[in-house]
Amino acid sequence: MKPINIGIIGTGIAARDLHWPALKQIKGRMKIVAVCNHTEPKAKKYAKMVGGVPYVLDYRDLLSMPDVEAVDIVLPIELNYRVTLDALEAGKHVIVEKPMAVNLEEAKKMLEFPAGFPQVMMVAEHFRYMPKLIRAREMIEEGEIGNPYAVVWTDYHRMHLGNKYAKTKWRLEHKYRGGFITDAGIHNIAGLRFLFGDFDVGSAFAQRINPDLGEMDTFSLQFRMKNGIQGSLILYYSAIEFNEDRLIIFGDGGTIIAGGGKIALQRSGKPIHIEKLPGDPGYRGEFENFYEAIREGKNVVATFEESYRDLEVMMNAIDSTQSGHTVKL
Repeated sequence: MKPINIGIIGTGIAARDLHWPALKQIKGRMKIVAVCNHTEPKAKKYAKMVGGVPYVLDYRDLLSMPDVEAVDIVLPIELNYRVTLDALEAGKHVIVEKPMAVNLEEAKKMLEFPAGFPQVMMVAEHFRYMPKLIRAREMIEEGEIGNPYAVVWTDYHRMHLGNKYAKTKWRLEHKYRGGFITDAGIHNIAGLRFLFGDFDVGSAFAQRINPDLGEMDTFSLQFRMKNGIQGSLILYYSAIEFNEDRLIIFGDGGTIIAGGGKIALQRSGKPIHIEKLPGDPGYRGEFENFYEAIREGKNVVATFEESYRDLEVMMNAIDSTQSGHTVKL
């Protein structure tokens, strides 16, 4: 099958450092034919990097190009709704960065898009394509740890203005609740839902240790899933001299530990089984899914519906940080 001609709307850090490497890996399936950034030097630099393709400064000009079949929307969150709608109205398939919208009101409007447009649409939530989560779910489904009953996910590292992701203007002056916790933590929510289904109830706490990071940078959520699994999600983004991203899943027959590029299976009376994980964190997988949905009619994994639920859980958890009460997630 021929590659999909894709246009990139937004040529910032994520488009350059996350999406472009993944697109290069599947260049026989995806072909960048045009790019857009409202700042000409950035647009021109990205266009040159990806092969000397045409660039425009207004995304509507890109949407008017007949050879652009699909668009990758990599913009500040508050622009997602409007640009996604315009792209669909222009007849383009859409993959849009997470969170899908700046608030639940706009996200709910986006839930109506699949019924109103025939194109493929998905959210670039790479955690749903992450090898460690896919392998963990396989282990659970294969009964390797018996019945899972609890999960703990900790992510400790230090974000500061020297970090390229933290210092972007749209993050520092964010127009969405939760700031960096929402922007980054939505991944963990998506991952937990990918593994265990829907959340039920929870209670969360948040702090702002580094004012440079916006509304909050330290967050903990104690929760119960609808299937009865209990857990903790801890995101500390101002941890000094300590870095760890570790997922532990407890079952009545064993434990799964994922982190540091590997996944371990521990069971009583048996040797520890350790597997090295593929290097791709899921970006290639999401674009492969996008291609297969367009060309082969396969189902999208990171749907608008799933992404709406991710955002709803995140917003409800932030409500809990402000009320001090346990809330329905």
